[in-house]
Amino acid sequence: MAKSRSDIIGEIEDYIAGSGGNFAEWFVGVTGAPKATLFTRHKVRQKGDAWIARVAKDEYEARDIAEYFISTRRTKGDPGERRETDLYVYAYKRKSHTMP
Repeated sequence: MAKSRSDIIGEIEDYIAGSGGNFAEWFVGVTGAPKATLFTRHKVRQKGDAWIARVAKDEYEARDIAEYFISTRRTKGDPGERRETDLYVYAYKRKSHTMP
């Protein structure tokens, strides 16, 4: 179920704070398929790596949330081209085995 912009930002910020807290070590993006994006494209390990995904109300809000983290919190990331299927905001802590 979609959450509000402020709820998603709060949950991701809380998760990052509880998983190391250095925003510069994190990547934030948007996708329509969070598991494939995280585990296949970015090579995040489902177990052992720090990651989070939340569903936004629409693709505009998802991009807005990702852009907040990239510009304000200074995470790495790329909101990419807007696609109406990109409802999920995801974040993962970058490691030597992960791919941008």
